[in-house]
Amino acid sequence: MVGRGAEPAGGKPEIPLSVLRSWDQAEARLFPLVMARPELYKEALGAIQRLLERLRETCQDLPALLAAHERGGDLVADLQGEPVAGVRSALIAAAACAMRYRELLTLMAATGRLAALAQARERGLSWAVVAESGQADRAPYVPYQRIEAETGTGRAMIVSIQSDETMSRAVYYLDMGQIDLATGTLRIGEPVGSYLDPDELAAALRHAQGRPPEATD
Repeated sequence: MVGRGAEPAGGKPEIPLSVLRSWDQAEARLFPLVMARPELYKEALGAIQRLLERLRETCQDLPALLAAHERGGDLVADLQGEPVAGVRSALIAAAACAMRYRELLTLMAATGRLAALAQARERGLSWAVVAESGQADRAPYVPYQRIEAETGTGRAMIVSIQSDETMSRAVYYLDMGQIDLATGTLRIGEPVGSYLDPDELAAALRHAQGRPPEATD
């Protein structure tokens, strides 16, 4: 689900949903060890971090990560050190793959924002949509988020549409942000406001961007 402040993912995922679910399940199975067996959890977390470092070196994109995932617990066997007794190697491998997947998505989103800003500058635009997730006309039943950024400074405005607590109407949110023009990293800033009327959101967005209000008949 796309929430306020989340990284909007562009395009279709290259990892099958069944694999994503298996990674989620692995992390869910490991988490209870925090309370039940904290020492074992610490040991498992160390193995996950060591494997994650390896994946950072060998998996620079999603296809490479998917190929690594296919090896399952053998990924852990390649690491130096004793196996974690009481925790299946396949769980450790899946948890490490999940962490690397989130890192790659963040990197892909940052790269996409920089590319969108560069294209907008070439076209002479002062503001541009640099990321979008969901469909505005399907909100609030499907969450929606859009990032608009000032091409020269990276100053960003984040528009999100979600359902209210009754799940019956849309709530429009506007937050400030800042895109690092060197890395594409998005920093979420202060909220501007929330609105029940899309026209109020549009007016608030234009005001925050320093643009004049739209002319009315």
